[in-house]
Amino acid sequence: MIWINPPYEVDKVSIITVTELAEKQARYIRQAGAEHYAIVDFVIEPCQGHIGFKNEALIQDDLKGNKEWEQLFPILICCIYDALKEFIQNQYHERNLAIGNFIFKLMSLEIRPGDSRVMDFKIATYIGLREIFENNEAKSSTS
Repeated sequence: MIWINPPYEVDKVSIITVTELAEKQARYIRQAGAEHYAIVDFVIEPCQGHIGFKNEALIQDDLKGNKEWEQLFPILICCIYDALKEFIQNQYHERNLAIGNFIFKLMSLEIRPGDSRVMDFKIATYIGLREIFENNEAKSSTS
């Protein structure tokens, strides 16, 4: 588990969080020009007083032995972690929303060699987080 320090003072804000487990399959698929393809499955679960990141994703079976994607896989995990941190920071600095009190569990990734790019997974993660925290799946709570 990696703990993330929020960009706000926890005891001075009303924190937006999930009150129950939220499962998400986030997709970023574009076919205009060069193809882009990324699917990120993750779970957000409540965690009082903390923001955590946990990776449970493994490289998909059809990519085992693919040297390029075996080397890129840890970079994908870092990219998704960065997307989570950036989402939390942007929500606070741009929208004055304190997102927190949850654990982000990365469950799986769907990669298509030739179509998937590392940045596609970051975009998919950001889209999924936005859907959870901006579409009333998350609630305001007092720490």
